[in-house]
Amino acid sequence: MLRPSEVARNPRQPREHFNDAAMRTLTDSIRENGLMQPIVVRLIPTGYELVAGERRLRAATMLGLGTIPAVVRTLDDRQSAEWALIENLQREDLNPLERAKGIDRLIREFSLSHQQAAERVGLERASVSNLLRLLDLDPATATLVARGDLGQGHAKVLLAVTDSGLRKTLAQTVIDRQWSVRRLEAEVRRLLAPADLPPASMMPRGKERSRTQLDDLERRLSEHLGTRVQILVGRRKGQGRLVIDFHGLEHFDGLMERIGYQAD
Repeated sequence: MLRPSEVARNPRQPREHFNDAAMRTLTDSIRENGLMQPIVVRLIPTGYELVAGERRLRAATMLGLGTIPAVVRTLDDRQSAEWALIENLQREDLNPLERAKGIDRLIREFSLSHQQAAERVGLERASVSNLLRLLDLDPATATLVARGDLGQGHAKVLLAVTDSGLRKTLAQTVIDRQWSVRRLEAEVRRLLAPADLPPASMMPRGKERSRTQLDDLERRLSEHLGTRVQILVGRRKGQGRLVIDFHGLEHFDGLMERIGYQAD
């Protein structure tokens, strides 16, 4: 049993936003029934440091509880960071930006590859790479994602728009008109279409059907590789370009593995 004041906050806590309504509900529950699930701490030279249970510790402090139950674990810095992140991931309490920042911190501080980070937090490597792409968002769009106004799928599509003004306009349109991810994809594809390709509405019917098939193939390839894929049709029949986006050397290496390429 520890006094809440004895427990130092975890500097690697991935959660940045605490929902006021959820905190009030938790506080009311603890006031009525007590704290039934202990927090997890580790020993550090100055005493105890929180590993998992940030919301419970905050609620206990707000209620002025004298002591609370705690489990003491022997963990190093990396393990402590992993546990704090995994606890939140398992409950799906973090927004996508918090998840991305937590995973990025693991990778940077402990020199992990995307694959190693994915294994430690129980995610697919493609999911980790997709989350890390969100860190490339401009502050305004990132705020919308953190608040829950934009979903992760919308954010991934908006990353293809490099013009910040256009991205901001599209983001607001998604919110105002409740666009689905597919609707946003279609709009971004239309806006970013190469000048030498006629819009779908001007294509002969056979070519329009072909473009629809290519759109579906683009979507499936993007899902398979975990990144944006474009199929650009050339002027001559049967010619074109396949464009695969990557966002750093780790991401590139992961794409090469998925494609099946092995360097000599």
